[in-house]
Amino acid sequence: MWYFTREGLCEAARMVHHSDKSEMLAITQASKGNITVHAANSFTTSKNVKLDHQLDYGEYMFAKNHFLITIENTRWGNKVVDAFNWFFHNLDNHPLHEEGPQGEHALLLYASQVHQDWHDKLTLKQAYNIGTINKDLLDKIS
Repeated sequence: MWYFTREGLCEAARMVHHSDKSEMLAITQASKGNITVHAANSFTTSKNVKLDHQLDYGEYMFAKNHFLITIENTRWGNKVVDAFNWFFHNLDNHPLHEEGPQGEHALLLYASQVHQDWHDKLTLKQAYNIGTINKDLLDKIS
């Protein structure tokens, strides 16, 4: 999610602004019959990247808005977008918030673990409804 925070977005803007005109380009298949052209170095991980649970809660919730817009614009599908909307809604309205920063950190640890697991399972065609909070896992984390 760091790439969707203010810091991540600013870094991306700086990279685009400072890109060299002679920079190597890469071509990837975006969807059946469509390709995208982008800077080859856009695949590199930022040295400033933070894991989800290393963000503060405000940064994470700022990033989720940009993440949701991005997955909608890149046509992840209504079912996936709705699931992520529920995921963030359920995190943002969870009773652990009443425990202050400690509760919010537990929610970020949960979000970090589940978000990564969902993406891992997606590559195996085993994705699940991320919008449903796994109470047992959250209880273990908190």
